[in-house]
Amino acid sequence: MAKPKKTTLTKSDFILEQGEMPAKDIVAKGKTIGLELTEKYVYTIRSVARSRKLRDEHRAAAKTGPNAGASSGAGALPLAVAAEVGLGRAIELLQTERRRVVAMLKG
Repeated sequence: MAKPKKTTLTKSDFILEQGEMPAKDIVAKGKTIGLELTEKYVYTIRSVARSRKLRDEHRAAAKTGPNAGASSGAGALPLAVAAEVGLGRAIELLQTERRRVVAMLKG
């Protein structure tokens, strides 16, 4: 049987819902609804939230960046060859293959 959903507001949720309201005002507003907060706690929660947001953005950018597909598919083979035989030799092999393909296409 599933647990019932939690309906109480946590301190962190309350702080983050206030947006850019000054910390002093958040502490006062929290006090009116029965939450004991300090300005330092408000700053800490906001800092952690910003850090998590930046980390998630960086991870998302890394997944969709220019080399994101290089670990699989067509981009993986040249990288694997370069890693195995060295960059100089890999370039030579690719140039040889390019010349072979161009010669085939010409006829």
